[in-house]
Amino acid sequence: LVKYSFANGEAGPQEKIMDVVMQNPDDKTPRIRFDLGPNQVYRNRYVITAYGNVVDLDQKKILVDQHDRFVRASGDSLIFYTNDIFKGKYYSVLNLVTGKYEQVKDPLFRAITGKDVEPDCSQRIFRIYYYPPSAPKIELVRDAGYGEDISLIPGARPRLPLFWIDDDNFLYPNYSSAHDYVAIMKVSVSAKSEEKIGDVDQLPENRALSEFFRDADGQIEYRCSRGLYRVDVEKKKVTEMQFIPEGNGFSISSNDVDSKGRNIRSGETVIGNYYCDPSLASTGTGVIAFPYEMVLGGDHYLQGAAVWCASSSKWKTVGDSDLSAVVGWIEE
Repeated sequence: LVKYSFANGEAGPQEKIMDVVMQNPDDKTPRIRFDLGPNQVYRNRYVITAYGNVVDLDQKKILVDQHDRFVRASGDSLIFYTNDIFKGKYYSVLNLVTGKYEQVKDPLFRAITGKDVEPDCSQRIFRIYYYPPSAPKIELVRDAGYGEDISLIPGARPRLPLFWIDDDNFLYPNYSSAHDYVAIMKVSVSAKSEEKIGDVDQLPENRALSEFFRDADGQIEYRCSRGLYRVDVEKKKVTEMQFIPEGNGFSISSNDVDSKGRNIRSGETVIGNYYCDPSLASTGTGVIAFPYEMVLGGDHYLQGAAVWCASSSKWKTVGDSDLSAVVGWIEE
């Protein structure tokens, strides 16, 4: 783990914080990963990886080398969730004061929004069931569509992403049999009802799995084969998005612009163009950084990290092709 300090937009020398052993000789899978999605820095001290690891930058220690799903931070506690065919389903909490990582014993403890709802994708027409505690399952949706086209995605299996709005309501995509149309549907578990929020038609060939997520502004987005769409539940509207909010007033275009890569904006002003993955960007007050690439003949080659500071209104590049991830910003 290395650190670059920026003062008045100028990068200082690289400073090594600590070495991290990602995989021991007897490990079947890596214990630590930084390159599987967006990481975050909590309290200017704790690195929480997308893999579920926790690193204490002050003590230079690995606090969690397991890879459970990070749920949220709550004061001095970091909450994780395990859903494993061998281990089972349970929550764990890392106490930042004691450093202990322990399983939650209270069976009623729940930190993830939603209920025990699962789609059945085993038939041509999908269904969605609710599994209430100590009671028979309840069919919520008899016709949940045909699912997205996965024929061009190596190794993909039929699936149906669910996105919980609150503990009683969730969204799901209902695809037509031809896979050229999708309706975003909202389901109420308690009312056992559903309603259409909006739709996207004229879908092209699908080469990546679709997903729901909240952007840096807290808005619900749905990414599918045609592009990125904002889902406004209250207005019952689905709108195509040209830029993805990254927080702190920054945004990145949802698609490449000509042969220049993506547009990077501060406010409404385009401040640069880079080939990059918007989900891996990290922002702070007046600063943005992300891994950037060079593209030759359709192949992508990692170059390092691109950094822009409002204090200088200039771009700087740091690191090289060995860069694993941009972890985040620490304000000193």
